Amino acid sequence: MKFFKSISIALIVILFGAGTLFAQVQQQEQQQQQQQQMPDLPSNDDVSDDEIEMVASAINELGPIQTEAQEKMQEAVEGEDITFERFQQMMMAMQNPQMADQVNVTDEEMATLQTLQPTLMEIQSEADKKMVEKIESSGLTVERYQNIVMAAQQDEELRARVEALLEDGEEG
Repeated sequence: MKFFKSISIALIVILFGAGTLFAQVQQQEQQQQQQQQMPDLPSNDDVSDDEIEMVASAINELGPIQTEAQEKMQEAVEGEDITFERFQQMMMAMQNPQMADQVNVTDEEMATLQTLQPTLMEIQSEADKKMVEKIESSGLTVERYQNIVMAAQQDEELRARVEALLEDGEEG
């Protein structure tokens, strides 16, 4: 009887281990598929000096647009008698279920958020449209701009080139 029980336990452990291994393999396959779907990011050598100037110019022009959008959102939120800090807490709690326990969102606050949503989406949409126009007016497509920015986050040489131009832009 003991022999049968120990074999049963061993089988359960093996099956559980196999299930975990299967889940890990599936997760790895999903990550590989996502990586394959991601665009090939340019290397430092693939980005011309002109493109670096265009990216730096666009970044400098996008900052004020983002600031303006955030100010408009803050005004809209505070117009509903919610502090912007409280709004940010509630949004983080909605996006992160583990934080939801720490941030108690009342039904009234939830109703206010739902009322605010169309206004905030309109502000964000307007800002996005302006940012796309600025990127394209700098001479880049949005996709190329995004690829260069993402590549600069991973490639130290490319990041240094962009940062050097950004610093020059601040001095001038």
